[in-house]
Amino acid sequence: MRQVQEIIHVIPEEREAYLQQHLNPPEKIAQILWIHGIRNQMYYSMNDLILMSFEYVGKKFYKDMEAIAAYPEMKDYLVQKRRKDVPAGEMETTNWWAPLKILGSSLTESPMPSDEDEEMTLEEQYRSMLSGYMVEGNITSDVSYDEDDWSESIHI
Repeated sequence: MRQVQEIIHVIPEEREAYLQQHLNPPEKIAQILWIHGIRNQMYYSMNDLILMSFEYVGKKFYKDMEAIAAYPEMKDYLVQKRRKDVPAGEMETTNWWAPLKILGSSLTESPMPSDEDEEMTLEEQYRSMLSGYMVEGNITSDVSYDEDDWSESIHI
């Protein structure tokens, strides 16, 4: 599974319609997204910005994203301009999107003692967590880095 997050700027007069359309997508658009591996799409807002997040469960991410963008139904559904393509003076008056850069992650593995340490009391487990005990291991992230933008994710 791949997680993708984006910031989306929609001009104020179009924002409500955008949110209504995306929170309640037409059946055909929902089917297109589902067929191409999009799951658990979530929308959040902060001032004039919208944070969109989704999970991708397919095997050919870039092919699926190209296929989604190729459907005629998607032309008015997707925000077409990317932040890096919008002149600074037009940032407030243009709809645009930008992938979010991942800064790191935490709690990707259980901090709880393994089964052989099961004899620890709950208080001992709590104290071991407070002292910094964590399971060691590599944390991997399935993201795509875009060198010419401030992002490590991509838009559909």
